[in-house]
This record gives sequence, structure tokens and C-alpha cells, in this order.
Amino acid sequence: MKKGYNLLVLDALKFFIENPYEEIHLREFSRRLGISPNSANRFLDLFLSERFIVERRVANLRYFSSNLKSVSFRQIKIAYSVKMIEDSGLIDSLSEVSFSCMMFGSYSKGTNDFSSDLDLVIVSKDKSKVLEIIRNYQRKFNNEISPHVFTSLEWKKQKVENRAFYQDVVSSGIALVGEILI
Repeated sequence: MKKGYNLLVLDALKFFIENPYEEIHLREFSRRLGISPNSANRFLDLFLSERFIVERRVANLRYFSSNLKSVSFRQIKIAYSVKMIEDSGLIDSLSEVSFSCMMFGSYSKGTNDFSSDLDLVIVSKDKSKVLEIIRNYQRKFNNEISPHVFTSLEWKKQKVENRAFYQDVVSSGIALVGEILI
């Protein structure tokens, strides 16, 4: 396959990654992506064969939406989110002032959408510097960033004081800086 074609496929899949709860008709998909209905149909058939999307038929009409039951689609969605965070420079900035930054919640599960907030647990000696960095990067994100900033000792206390929260972060979190701190 040609490189240009691969980029078109990724752009087409990006629609479903960014709009996981939207159902779209073939012609609307074609119009939004600025591609021919024939090309849109080929992409949609490819995504259906990979089980990244699901189809619903109403008479002669075909409607498509993300397949959030597909583990591989959710993993692609997670990788896309991490790449967007990485490209923003947030990870590099936080790595300078923190021991660990863990993404959790809907972003780490691949179920986030346009209204989801980016949940982060950040372990650092300098909490005020971390919050300043988050404020500066907030403007670059379409979604709100919800930082939970702890010192090392405070994070260790969460294991006892807020066990459900701690377990959620440790079990489903993704380390963006350092490691998942247990």
C-alpha cells in the first residue's frame, strides 16, 4: 500500500477514535472526511472486517459507530490519546518535576470522548510547580485536565485512606512518567 493511502486510512479511523459514541451514515462520513463515497465505503468495510466499528442497518441505510467492545480498537484509542499528550509536550514538562505521572480513568480504558477529562495522578516533591505546568498546558487540550498531585508519602497513604481510588489508578493506570507506583 502507498504511504498516502495509509494516512487516509488513519484519518478515517481517527473519526471513530475522536467520536466513539457518534453514529454516522456512509454519505455523512464521506462528506466530513472530504472523500468520495466509494473511498468511504472501502474504509468502512475495512474497519468492519477488523471489528473496529459496528454497523446498524435501517432499510437501505448503513450507520456506523465505534466498537468499544473491541479490545484492539480501545488499545488503538489509548495509544492515540497517549500520542496526543506526548506531542503536546506535557509529558516532557512533567518528567522534569515529578517521579511519576499516571493516566487513569476513561483515557486509560479507551472510553474517553469529547466531554471526558484527562485524569492524572502525579507524584512530585514540588506540587506547586506541577500545578503551574498543568495550568499552562490546559489551554492546549480540548478536554479538562484533572490533576491529583501527591508527594511520595501522601501517595503511599492513599493505599489505606482512599483504597478504591488507589486501586483504580494502580490497576488501570498507564505510566506517562516513571512507573506505576505501588
